[in-house]
Amino acid sequence: MTVSGAQPEPTIDEAGRVATARVAAARSTVTAEKVEPASESTLSRIASRAKGEQRGDKPPAREPFGFINALRVTLTLVLAALCLLTVGGAVLLLLLWQQSRDTGVLTSQLDRTWDLLDLLQDVERYVAFAAIPIAMAWIALAAINVGRGTGNSRNPVLASLSLPVGLIGAWLIGREVIGGSDDAVTQAAGYVLQITLLTIPLLFLERVAIAADARRRPLRATYLIGAAYLAHMEFLGGLSTIERDTTDGDWGTLGAYLLIGALLQVIGTLSANEACRSIEDATQHRYQLRSRFSESLLAQAELQRRP
Repeated sequence: MTVSGAQPEPTIDEAGRVATARVAAARSTVTAEKVEPASESTLSRIASRAKGEQRGDKPPAREPFGFINALRVTLTLVLAALCLLTVGGAVLLLLLWQQSRDTGVLTSQLDRTWDLLDLLQDVERYVAFAAIPIAMAWIALAAINVGRGTGNSRNPVLASLSLPVGLIGAWLIGREVIGGSDDAVTQAAGYVLQITLLTIPLLFLERVAIAADARRRPLRATYLIGAAYLAHMEFLGGLSTIERDTTDGDWGTLGAYLLIGALLQVIGTLSANEACRSIEDATQHRYQLRSRFSESLLAQAELQRRP
């Protein structure tokens, strides 16, 4: 008599294998088809790189280069110089407008004022040209530091080249499309294309910020302020767009526009400095975490080796 709940005794088949009902049912599910892991497609690899996902083992943490702080301070001072130049142009135009309202402007005074404005425009171009390579150097060094401190490597060459590509594209659109047309629809379409081109450096910098786990709000705020300043310069006027044939009735209006543009420049400079500083601080923080974690692992291994 079989005890209730007892398992049946297993039997041995001709091949010497256990032949119970459960084992036989399990063997019936085994197939002779060879199963291989699915290979990753090219599109999935590109998508993972765009998301900043790490592939393979990360290299050991290395201390980021410290002179990136000097580059950031230099860039901030150069941008501040651009703000001061815009304020200087606004003051000259407002003084010229006030003089014309009170006693009138002599021809000698008018020529001297336009000569000063021409000088400010030339200096502004030189300072703007100097700001671009400094910003490119900071972006390249930030990408290198992120790779050293976090192990999430980013291409410093592509990241740094994204800035002049976006700026040159926006400048060409402004000269050929917006400046060469009087149609409001064409000018609006050109402006949309300009801010679209400016998203190129923004996307590359966002990848650097993601790799460092940095705050991205200052970076996006800098982009929005830059887009606002670009619209102000294209449709209202800036220091570089002042021409000698401007009538005396427009001097006060243009001077006020320059003051608004200078305010946008100041806010953009502060925002850009904060965006750069957030990436630097996050990179240094990640490096400290990784280096301390490695030190703790080495200490534990040393303790385990001791008798």
